[in-house]
Parts: sequence; C-alpha cells; structure tokens
Amino acid sequence: MSKTGNIPSPVYLYRIIHVDNLPFILDEQELRCPNHLDSDPDYLGIGDITLIQSRGSKVIPIEPGETFRDYISFYFGPRSPMLYEIKHGYNNVIKRNQEDIIYLIVTVDSILKQACDYVFFDGHGYHNFSGCYKDLRDLAQVDWNIVKAKYWNNNENDPDRKRRKQAEFLVNKSIPWIAIQSICVYNSTAKQYVQNILNSRNISCTVLIKTDYYY
Repeated sequence: MSKTGNIPSPVYLYRIIHVDNLPFILDEQELRCPNHLDSDPDYLGIGDITLIQSRGSKVIPIEPGETFRDYISFYFGPRSPMLYEIKHGYNNVIKRNQEDIIYLIVTVDSILKQACDYVFFDGHGYHNFSGCYKDLRDLAQVDWNIVKAKYWNNNENDPDRKRRKQAEFLVNKSIPWIAIQSICVYNSTAKQYVQNILNSRNISCTVLIKTDYYY
C-alpha cells in the first residue's frame, strides 16, 4: 500500500508512561530501556503484559540489533490503540485513569543531536508486515495521515489502519532528559501534579494540557 502525507518537519515522537515513573527519570536525568543495567527497579508498566514479554525475545532485524527491550519506544502520533486499551482495560492491559498517563515529547532532530542510535518501523514493530528502517529518508514509508488521525479503526476498505497507526521509532539504550521537548497531560489536575514533581527538583520543562491526545 502506498504511503500518504508529507513527512512533517520537525518529526515529533510521543512516548506514554505512567506519571509515577517520572521522578526516577528526572532524578537520573535519563530515559532508559527496560534492559538497561540501571533501569528503574520500580518501573510501572502500562502495556500489554503478554506483548511486552514477547517483544523481549524478538530481535530487531537491522543494526544495532538486540531486542525490543533494548530500546525506548515512541509513536509518531498521539491517541494510540494502546492508550485506548489502557483507558478500557482491554487485551491484558490494566485499566488506568488517563489522568495518570503522560506523554514525553521529543523530536527526531533532538534524538540525532544527542547521538542516540535508533531504528523505526512503518507500523507496529512486532507485526511481520511492518518494515524496519534506519535511513531517515525512509520516514516516507510511514503513513503520516493515519499516525496523526483521531480515528484508526480497521474497516473493509482498509483492514490495515491499526497496524500503520502504531508505527514506532525506537531509541537504543537511553536518552538524556535534555532531549525532552515537553510533557503533555490530560487535564489541569494532571498538569499541577507534574509541575509539582518538576518544581521539587528545580527542573524546568514545558507542561501542556492536550486533552485531544486522550480518549
């Protein structure tokens, strides 16, 4: 299927985490992959437990290789199917309040500036149909219309929308906190909670209420 939509500039990347993981990240000044030797021992996962375990044994097909758990994963857009499952508690996912889920926003340029290694997929990385790439010119393989779309359900005219919506960018090992552009939250209560965490550590970061990033 041909890809549609121009590659945006800059290319924003979206990582969703439980807000309780933010203090460790700020204290360490770094995002770390699950297999990092100094990863958060109390990290609160929010995904599909079965899928997380399966990704732990699947090897990335291009350099630097290793498994998915050696990377920090980002989507190319908000309102992922995973967040929908988190909201409703579907498919082996624990139901959680959206107020407790925050976005960490970076750009591809900020990843490059920090000399982080990476790969990316034009769909869900675990799906056999998804292509894996290293050359940023291949960002043209991402369906930019669907990754930015509010609605992503498969239909009879396009039964592959959900896979393409979950295109992902994976950063190897770790990312310095200074690469983070902003934090996005569900409402004013969540914003104040995050702001208090930042203030208690004397760390400055833009916190934005983006209700349209949620369900």
